[in-house]
Amino acid sequence: MSRITESARNEDCTIRLPMVCNFTPETTVLCHPNTHRAGKGKSLKAEDALGAYGCSACHAVLDGNLTRPAHLTREEVELAFWHGHAETYLKLKAKGLVK
Repeated sequence: MSRITESARNEDCTIRLPMVCNFTPETTVLCHPNTHRAGKGKSLKAEDALGAYGCSACHAVLDGNLTRPAHLTREEVELAFWHGHAETYLKLKAKGLVK
């Protein structure tokens, strides 16, 4: 497990999907983007530095393990992820894990 992945432990969710997020830091993990543009491929995850801190509920929606709620479009979920990524990146920078 990388230092970036480990850094998600007990952090606040940065994705915060409306009416989905459980706001429970104990469930937060590093969520990776699910697009080929971010380096995802068959059996490949995107770089950790492209991730976002996400609670278990937001992560489940992002990965498709939980049906996307009708009030959210796929684009809104993706945008929430990238906003979360920006916030997470600043946290990683403050922790000295990225430059």
